[in-house]
Amino acid sequence: NMKIIFNKGTRKYIEEKNIKALTVDMGLTGCCGVHGIVDPEVKIGVPDVGTYNLYKEDGLDIYVNKTLRFKDDTMTFVFNNFLFTKKLAVDGYDYD
Repeated sequence: NMKIIFNKGTRKYIEEKNIKALTVDMGLTGCCGVHGIVDPEVKIGVPDVGTYNLYKEDGLDIYVNKTLRFKDDTMTFVFNNFLFTKKLAVDGYDYD
């Protein structure tokens, strides 16, 4: 069972933006399609296609791609501050 943690203000941000669903999916980082480098990506809303586990947390639906693994089954929502924009991200991805 997944443990979900909301870090520093992420919960407040989600409430202020009136977000009801989040999708945690495979994101790709790195250049030229380097194999094996995957960073989970957080998208607002419900996924279109794919297989996801659904977790309900405080009235929020969180869809997590079934291929993603997290250390100690713990996923932490954090902010990825990028060029003055707040973007939700997750921490705890198991790269092994």
